[in-house]
Amino acid sequence: MGTGRITDLWHKKDKTPTSRYGTGKRWQAVWSDGHGVETKRSFLTKDTAKSWIDTQVYETTRNPHTLRRDVAFETYWNLWRSKQTHQRAASLKSIDAQGRKWILPAFRGMSMQQITREDVQTAVNAWALDLAPSTVALTMRYLRGVFNDAVYSTQVNESPCVRIRMPEVVRSVGIELTDEVLTALVDSLPSPFDDVAKVCAATGLRPGELIGLSKKDLNFKTGRIQLREQDTSTSTTTITRGPLKTKYSTRNVSFGPKLAGVLQRLSDGAGKGGRLFHVNGAPLVRSQFQAAWNSARLEMLDNIGPGWHQLRHYHASVLISRGFSPVAVASRLGHKDANETLRTYSHMWFDEDDRLAEAAESII
Repeated sequence: MGTGRITDLWHKKDKTPTSRYGTGKRWQAVWSDGHGVETKRSFLTKDTAKSWIDTQVYETTRNPHTLRRDVAFETYWNLWRSKQTHQRAASLKSIDAQGRKWILPAFRGMSMQQITREDVQTAVNAWALDLAPSTVALTMRYLRGVFNDAVYSTQVNESPCVRIRMPEVVRSVGIELTDEVLTALVDSLPSPFDDVAKVCAATGLRPGELIGLSKKDLNFKTGRIQLREQDTSTSTTTITRGPLKTKYSTRNVSFGPKLAGVLQRLSDGAGKGGRLFHVNGAPLVRSQFQAAWNSARLEMLDNIGPGWHQLRHYHASVLISRGFSPVAVASRLGHKDANETLRTYSHMWFDEDDRLAEAAESII
């Protein structure tokens, strides 16, 4: 256990002035770590000197001798995983996958208190060789959660997941659909997937929101799709209605007369459970949605991109081209805020430079 003391540099023990009286900082705090090493700091006031001593005492009480008995990283990972009861099924599936494939192998044979920042950096560098930058960031988020929990539980003094150099995440929405390509896509898709494409392109719903869409979500009096649930199944062969992606996803998406006609027809012919998209009453599942998209892409439209999410991007591009603000687009898409929208679609506002120049010219 370390000890500290405070010395008055301006006065001797008998209260007479020293040669330094009136010059420099008066109060010197001295901290001894208990092993013969002293650290000194000078301060203007006695209170600030005492505060520094108190800081050293606090740091000392957090040394490894006051920590819980060290355990294997895998043991603590399993303990942390058992606490994640608040996570959605899809998130838990992701945690388990990243833990099994990447996190646990990276620190196998190591204990919690052995793992250093350098060990974490080495793991991140290795992950970056095989994983996309966004996936490395997700994996790192889980690892950081483990060590933050460990600090709180006094399993480790501090998290080694600090100042880690991460691979750059280049945000891109991929291929941007044009009006002509969208028309060709709708024409090529079999029923009811042609209606799926129309609804998705006109509303910007996420695939999970689209798959789980039910007639009870439609309010024709107000002209709104009331999004409160989505398909949360981790299987491609079943549908499970559950919470939306985030709390910001809860929203009302307006629709006009033309889309209302499509939605009314789908509502009148809804299948089991009121599902809008079905075949002979049986709700369509994720695997069927993706199979229909892949078929269209392979047969004639290789420029439509990897999946139904492209129609969400198309919807955003239309809103932006019509002059809607990032705040308005964020609200309709269910983003957390305008910053999230700008991170994804900022490049679509670049073409406003010419309009800005025109505005400046009009001022001149």
